[in-house]
Amino acid sequence: MEQTTEMESVSQSPEPETVSIEPQIVTCERLEISLNVDVLKQFVNELATLVDEAKVVFSVTDGLRARVVDPAHIAMIETGIALEVLESFDWTPKTVSVREEGYIAEIGIDVDKMLSYLKSLRLKDTVLKFSVDFEKRRMTIDAPTGQRVMPLIDTTGMPDPKVPTLDLPTEIAVHDQKAFRAQVRQAEEISDHIAIRYDSERNAVFLECEGDMDKMQSQVDAEIVGAGTSVRSLFPLTYLVNMVKTIPGPFHLVFGNDYPLKIEYGRTVYLLAPRIESPD
Repeated sequence: MEQTTEMESVSQSPEPETVSIEPQIVTCERLEISLNVDVLKQFVNELATLVDEAKVVFSVTDGLRARVVDPAHIAMIETGIALEVLESFDWTPKTVSVREEGYIAEIGIDVDKMLSYLKSLRLKDTVLKFSVDFEKRRMTIDAPTGQRVMPLIDTTGMPDPKVPTLDLPTEIAVHDQKAFRAQVRQAEEISDHIAIRYDSERNAVFLECEGDMDKMQSQVDAEIVGAGTSVRSLFPLTYLVNMVKTIPGPFHLVFGNDYPLKIEYGRTVYLLAPRIESPD
């Protein structure tokens, strides 16, 4: 933390008094957003893999974005909904001060409650309208089937994690996310951890796990985008299973030797910490 020190007086004569007038910061009182229910459900599903409450930031340059870490600090996700994907958006008052990167407001949402509501709608390809009233601290959702009001979560003290810069040597493109998901689910019957290994001699990536009596090795059907020497990392299986359940299509896996695993698709980035194996 930076420390400031008080300046000593350099003059014995009294200085004329000055009045400091800070510019008034106008805060957003109301925000209205319309978007497709399927897009929102994907966004909330991803957040629900790690947290039950989240801070969502809205900006006029980047749309909706959230960055959260699970309570155990093992996994992280950064995800969002691009501005051009929104059906419409508006805010009042128009004099609200637009801060860095077009920042307008932040919305505290109960992730579990929101996901439960969206699933109960049983709607597809339908536009929902959200009216966020920051003074009354509530959100009103208008759907073709009716209206729902939810309180906003207080975002004070919520962490604002930074995505670390990682230089990971191995990157693969997985085109069939359902096949990869099935391979990961197989490992659940064997162990609570799974290894991801790149074999440089065979130029192939394998999923491996070992239990008391059972073992599994399964080659990943993937395109090798970048690789060097052989690498291997071990990851907690429960987290990985929950992550891959939300992946809607092709994705990239980026990893190294005992480094975090990065899963990338669209505007979404998952990070999963490795389990460092102690030597025998």
